[in-house]
Amino acid sequence: GESAKDLRTALAAKDDLEVLAEVEDEELAEESAKPDPQDELTDLVRGRGRQPNLSFFAFTATPKAKTLELFGTLIGTGEEARYVPFHLYSMRQAIEEGFILDVLEHYTTYKVYFRIDKAIRDDPEYDEKRAKAAIARFVTLHPHNLAQKAEIVVEHFRTHTAGKIGGRAKAMVVTSSRLHAVRYKQAIDRYIRDKGYHDVQALVAFSGKVLADGDSFTESNMNTFPMSETARRFDTDDYQVLIVAEKFQTGFDQPLLHTMFVDKPLTGLAAVQTLSRLNRIHPMKEDTFVLDFRNEAEDITRAFEPWYERTLAVPTDPNVMYDARSQLDQYDVLRSDEIEAGVHALSQGEKAHEQLHAALNPAKDRFNVLDADEQEEFRDALHRFINSYRFLAQVVTFTDVNLERDYLYCKALDAVLPGQESERLDLGSEVKLTHLRVEQTYEGSAALKTGGGEVTTFFDGKGPQYDPDDELLSQIINEINERFGLDLDQTDQLLFDQYEQEWLGDDTLAAQARTNDLSNFRLVFDRVFINTIVKRMDSNEEIFKKILD
Repeated sequence: GESAKDLRTALAAKDDLEVLAEVEDEELAEESAKPDPQDELTDLVRGRGRQPNLSFFAFTATPKAKTLELFGTLIGTGEEARYVPFHLYSMRQAIEEGFILDVLEHYTTYKVYFRIDKAIRDDPEYDEKRAKAAIARFVTLHPHNLAQKAEIVVEHFRTHTAGKIGGRAKAMVVTSSRLHAVRYKQAIDRYIRDKGYHDVQALVAFSGKVLADGDSFTESNMNTFPMSETARRFDTDDYQVLIVAEKFQTGFDQPLLHTMFVDKPLTGLAAVQTLSRLNRIHPMKEDTFVLDFRNEAEDITRAFEPWYERTLAVPTDPNVMYDARSQLDQYDVLRSDEIEAGVHALSQGEKAHEQLHAALNPAKDRFNVLDADEQEEFRDALHRFINSYRFLAQVVTFTDVNLERDYLYCKALDAVLPGQESERLDLGSEVKLTHLRVEQTYEGSAALKTGGGEVTTFFDGKGPQYDPDDELLSQIINEINERFGLDLDQTDQLLFDQYEQEWLGDDTLAAQARTNDLSNFRLVFDRVFINTIVKRMDSNEEIFKKILD
């Protein structure tokens, strides 16, 4: 009996062992079936390169350097190596054969001359580069500047453009920011309304929402219809002028577009793509016209040269990517164990969301303790590494899977780093516009006869850093006045407009105006008027003598 019992126990134990062995075998099988993270990275690297069974083709009138590297043909070797298109139908040939118009044939430039002054007694110091940019922005947004340009735009359109293309010609105003687009729309609408014109109406196009003067402006509420309707409405006879900020500057196909008013700095490819909105042909379209407030005609001509006949691209140096990756290590933000954990979490998808943040947060914390300059330098190197690897992996075969691993982690880290704070400086309350003149400086052709040249990618290995050079506001103003003031005299001075703004900003004076009739208010205002003039006599002695007399 004991023997039988022992045997049954032994047999049961054997069954348990067999079951346990089967479970262990299944676990081992599952473990062996899991992909090796290193193999996954290797597959990703291989997948980024050129594939023997796939062909890609690009069709463009303005190839970028990276487009030519991806799709073009490599000719030459060593320092003479260049990427070229495998087939070419040049801008010059298209113009000569009448498939597009030459947008540089009729080019006119205007320049804004102005002087400014301090509106405060103190003379604070500012980073000179940022202060000059802030003052330039202040001048371009000044109501008097926009009012003069609005008059030029509307009157030129009515006099010269409206009769083109069988009376259906249209114009585009290219602005430098969404706020500029809003201000232009307001200025042009105001001028049209004041003049009582009914033959010209303007639309505006910009993305998102602009907050200004306590109001919220969108493309829809300024046009009074959904923004999806803008292009279609502009195609009708109801609207003649389209004011844009980035939108419709590339890819917009409107053959009736004849004239472009440019109030934005344009360089390189951006100049070509923006002005080429005018080159579409129409049975009744004979020419185009550009009126430029911000650029010189010769600079625009140079911008068109690389794309006029044949465009070549200098191959990108892979060392740019390695240099950027090496620079990241100088800030002690990245750690190899966290990179490994982060990439492993990324391979697991949504279910490893917490593990991914656990691998990213320590690096984010170390980034946050860097000073502002170091953060900017790290962020710049991070973007250069991400962008250069993303591009180079398509044209160069890499065998180092660590680059793929670092790229995946850095891309995830970039998404969680705090955004860069705005660097914009506002000097609107510290400077005032005293003189203003907008006058024509060139009229003629900016067209090319021959052209062609080399383009390079934006991966130059250098960041945007510069050493701030602090300067007194008064000195910054003097430098700007020397450059833009020229021969301005009292006829250009916005003297009474300054007075008006000062009086409108006086709450006490405004209250007295509201609570008194004109004769009583005049008793108060006469004294304020004289005091305002006397206060400014020291800087404008001659004109003040005439006013007081």
